[in-house]
This record gives sequence, C-alpha cells and structure tokens, in this order.
Amino acid sequence: MDLLFDDTEAEKAERTRLLNDLDTHAGYQPFSRELWACLRLADLDCLRRIVRDVTTSSDAGGLNLLVGINTRVQQSKLLPYWKQLSRTASGASSVAATSAVVSQIGSPGQPDLPDSSGTSSRPQKRQRIGEIGVQVRDKAQRDLCRQRDKNKCVITQSGEPIEVAHIFPFAMRNLQSLEARASLYNPWNTLRMFWTAEKVDRWFNAIHATTETPRNLFCLAPHTHAYQGKAYFALKYVESNEDLTKLTVMFMWLPHFDHPHQLRVHTDPVATPVVQFREDGVGGAVGLWNMSTKLPISTGDHIVLETSDPVNLPLPDVNLLELHWLLQRVVAMAGGAEPQDETYETDDDDEWGVLIDENSDVSSVSIPSKYTMPKSMVPDLQKVSEALRSDAKLSAYERA
Repeated sequence: MDLLFDDTEAEKAERTRLLNDLDTHAGYQPFSRELWACLRLADLDCLRRIVRDVTTSSDAGGLNLLVGINTRVQQSKLLPYWKQLSRTASGASSVAATSAVVSQIGSPGQPDLPDSSGTSSRPQKRQRIGEIGVQVRDKAQRDLCRQRDKNKCVITQSGEPIEVAHIFPFAMRNLQSLEARASLYNPWNTLRMFWTAEKVDRWFNAIHATTETPRNLFCLAPHTHAYQGKAYFALKYVESNEDLTKLTVMFMWLPHFDHPHQLRVHTDPVATPVVQFREDGVGGAVGLWNMSTKLPISTGDHIVLETSDPVNLPLPDVNLLELHWLLQRVVAMAGGAEPQDETYETDDDDEWGVLIDENSDVSSVSIPSKYTMPKSMVPDLQKVSEALRSDAKLSAYERA
C-alpha cells in the first residue's frame, strides 16, 4: 500500500487526524465512495480548507456543506467521464448531461441548472465536420503516435493488434470551454475542490487546446487498453532525460478495495496489494507480460517510453501523466474497477465501436436513454438545493 499513496508518514498522520475531525463534525454519517476516495487523495491544503469550513460551521451547516460537496462530486460525473462511461451529445456541456440525468432520476427540487433543451436522451445525428462544438478524432495524430511507439504497446512491447489510447479521455473533450466550466457540476470545478489551483491549471493547460495530440496518446494492446479503462493499473511519472527522447513511468497494479457503496469519511482503505496478477472482480484474474523480457509485468516495474523526434513526435505530457496517476487511483478506490450496476455505453477502444463514423472519425455521442443508479446513491436534491443556497461557505468551492 505504500506505493499507492504519496503521503509521507507525517502527512499520513495529519490526513488521518483531519478525516477523523471531519467524520465527527459530519455526525458520523456515511458518504459516497467517490467523495471518500477524493478526500483520501486530496492535496492536504485543500483537505485542511474543507475540514476548517465544516468544523467552523454549526452542526447542521457543516453537515450540509459536506453533503453539498458530496453531491458535486457525484453530479459532475468526474469518474464516469474519466472511465469514458459517460457520454453527452457532441458539443453539449456537462451541465446539459447532468440535467438530463437528474430529470430521469425524477427527484424533486433539484438545484437550478442551465436549460438542457438542446440535449436529447435519444442518439443524435452525426454532426458534420466543422460544425461548432465538434472535435474530430484526428487520424493524422494517431498515425504520429503509432510512428513514435513503433506500432507496439508501450507497456507490454507486443505488436499488432494495437490501439491508440487517450491519457486524458476523448469523452471529456467538450468540458474545457468557458460555457462548460460555467456549470457548478463541471468536472474541472470538482477537481479544484480537492487539488490546488496550481495543479489543476497545469492539467487544464496541458489539454485545453485538444485531446488529439501525441502528448495525450500512447499505443496499447487491446486488453491493456481495456485494463486502463477499468482502472486495473496506473502509471506514475518518474523522470525524463535531458533531450526529452526518453520518459520513464512506474507501473502499478491497482488493488480491489473492499468497501461498501457508502462509508464514513474517516474509514481506512482496505486492500491487498497486487504484485503481478490482479483479480478481475468476477472470479477471474488478469495479468500482463513483457514480450521483451518474457516476464510478467509487476507493480514497481519501470517502463521507458522513447521517441526519435521529441519535436514532431513528442512523448506524453508529464502533467497529463500526473492527472492519470491521480484519477486512476481515485477510480479504483471509488469502486470503478469492479462490475457496476449503472448502465452506460462504453467507448474505450481505438475505433470507438459502432458510434464512430469511420470515414469522418467523428464520434456521435448521446446520453443513454436508460440510466440506472443504486437508490442508496441518489442524493436528496431538494435538501442539497437548500444547502447550496443557504450555506455561504460553499462559495469557497465556486468555479474558477
């Protein structure tokens, strides 16, 4: 477990104390695993601020504040977006997607959200290249990625078949605009609640222009790509050489966390470290083999990515790798690596399934007509709305 968390011993002790304080002032109430995972991996400065605001409020005010934060994490769908399991119509903001999902849940008194009349639960017609809000999946950039990685999986060194995988998901491509970020529930605003502005700005600037660049792409074998989407593993940036022709990452199998859907925020993580072979959650096991060494890939292994031309064939952006390392762990801790009862359409292969027009390379995306959520995880939006309106301290977490 030591490799999983970046805290020093002193930081670990402080985090434990802060979460115990938060649990006490939240009335020992359980919250979602998503919130728990974010708090466990949040920057300490941000965690201190959250705890300070909750503990300096009245009992009801502090609880309402934490309920509001919990709701923002869930309604932003940060983790489904990261897993590429949440789809909105091309060009639509995350606000529209959230509104559609909330309306399907049918809970009364949801917080005021911008109008979502432009979003339908039915599949949209494919938009033409050049229409506002449509970002194409650039075949030329994928070809550059293949050229850089020599048509080999960067983790296993296996050859074809190979898929070009995104580090920052293509599914999140429309969430960077000013309009999208105006939503309280935009994933970027959720990130700012738990990680410093300096970090989030670096991540945002690394991906703001486009997701379609070799800096956001690498080649993976199909099964390795699937394991990435399921958060079975994470890559941690280690170092780059001076001329930027080599980049080293550490491979880590992410364990299964044995926790209920809801738990108290002070709960210690329970997981058995994985060295080589990981359980898949349904009674099987998965593993990866390095085709060069003929050995299984293990937690702690260093993997070197290389390029012959760092200008025209750049290696992955270290800031995006930092975000990958963080959110892969959050997803795993939140239970995203295991079978779930939500119904989504997935888009985790290179050709993006039947929703891709192969000629235009533009995805036609839609909100699933049937979205299911465990009843225990559906927030009381009327109470949340009242909390959001009444507790001035939520302004500390307003969008940037």
